[in-house]
Amino acid sequence: MSLSIINHNNFKVDKPLSDKLNHAFELICVEEGLSNCSVNIKIVDNNEIENLNKKFRNKDRPTNVLSFTNEDISRRITNNLGDIAISYEYVEWESKEQDKKFDDHVVHMFIHGIYHILGFDHKDDLMADEMENKEIILLKKLNINNPYN
Repeated sequence: MSLSIINHNNFKVDKPLSDKLNHAFELICVEEGLSNCSVNIKIVDNNEIENLNKKFRNKDRPTNVLSFTNEDISRRITNNLGDIAISYEYVEWESKEQDKKFDDHVVHMFIHGIYHILGFDHKDDLMADEMENKEIILLKKLNINNPYN
């Protein structure tokens, strides 16, 4: 299992957060029966995530996390599941608004992004509930409070 983190010029993931993200990835892989796979995370600012959101989702606003599933032939060769973009600025703002620890919220957004890569979404209530429950279980194993309370 391999996690590649690409830092933004103005924000660097420190070792404690990097360790939490790697641990979260290991837990997800165990929980979902994934082996020998990889994911890339790019930390971006609001401007970059807004551009990605507009280009790929036709939504002209920033967001906290975007997921891009690797759907080409290279997935079978590299076992790279996809890419996740997380806006440190948006997550920082949300953390303050929702009275959450920044690192915990980044880890939650990462887990949320991976579940999107694995095919889960929140377009219908049943799948949204299943995805949230999976996230809550993983976050609890990481000593992170239920973000949906």
